[in-house]
Amino acid sequence: MKIGIIGLGWLGLPLAKSLLNKGHHVIGTTRTRSVELSHERFSHVLYDPTLKKQASSGYFNELEVIILAFTPSRVDEKAYAKDCVKVLDTISPTCKVIHISSTGIYPQRTGIFNEKDYPAGSIKTNAIGYAELAISSILRERLTVIRLSGLIGPKRHPVTAMLKSEKTYNALDPINVIHLEDAIGLIEHVIIQKAWNKTINGCSSEHPLKGQFYSEMATKLGIESPLFEQKSSFERIISNQYSIELGYNYIFPNPSEFPIA
Repeated sequence: MKIGIIGLGWLGLPLAKSLLNKGHHVIGTTRTRSVELSHERFSHVLYDPTLKKQASSGYFNELEVIILAFTPSRVDEKAYAKDCVKVLDTISPTCKVIHISSTGIYPQRTGIFNEKDYPAGSIKTNAIGYAELAISSILRERLTVIRLSGLIGPKRHPVTAMLKSEKTYNALDPINVIHLEDAIGLIEHVIIQKAWNKTINGCSSEHPLKGQFYSEMATKLGIESPLFEQKSSFERIISNQYSIELGYNYIFPNPSEFPIA
């Protein structure tokens, strides 16, 4: 299968490597930097969706699946949606699209949040929400939205940023996170199962408390723990039940068992 990844970043690059290992052809893009990934089925393209005209966009015409894995602009909350639509203008009418969204679009309050209550395009309160709305209105059944919770994996340990911030965090808040291997696994599962026209949460099954989880992570990394207060702001849980119903088996359902690398 010919698959495109717009954005070979922390998630996109290891995703490309995994897809190549499974026999797919991959075209990956970055905006400015080159990528050293030597493989006979891999092509790298310098591509910036914010620019109006780019000859390289013609490479996307024969793709069967394209994955939007680039990050939103911080300048204009609607700019990201416009950039996503520009990518859609470069693909064929039969190409399927996976939009890597975020569970951060759900309300910041107590509750259990699932896809049924908030289908793709129903939330437009931030850049990612606007993008979901724009993409879903164009693609409809050709689109699957994967809303990922906080990403954790090699060289991405949120506790380090928490420590540097010198803020005090609520120890009793439940966390919603997903390991890199499961983020990749869920994306690949959608492609293999042809699970199109869906909105799917990607999140670990267990939700340990923030204070315990990040204190343990700090210990494993050999650094000081951030400051915590024994209180909670709200009990916000992202449900991954639908992804499990679709047949995905989480490699790391319990964040406390995430490997530290």
